[in-house]
Amino acid sequence: MALYTIISEFDIFTNGEKPTEFLDIPSGKVEYIRCGKNKVVKSLFSTDPKLYLDVRYSPGKRLM
Repeated sequence: MALYTIISEFDIFTNGEKPTEFLDIPSGKVEYIRCGKNKVVKSLFSTDPKLYLDVRYSPGKRLM
């Protein structure tokens, strides 16, 4: 599907989702959503390949 628009894809394809927040970690950032009092990992952005193997930053995990 090709959309020719100036509106970002985030604005088009995220209907009703909770807003995401970012947490700075060494060598990157973690994108998370709040579920009550918990912070749940949505995505990881990093230049360190070892962080992608760290289970603390797996999607769906709760951040401490």
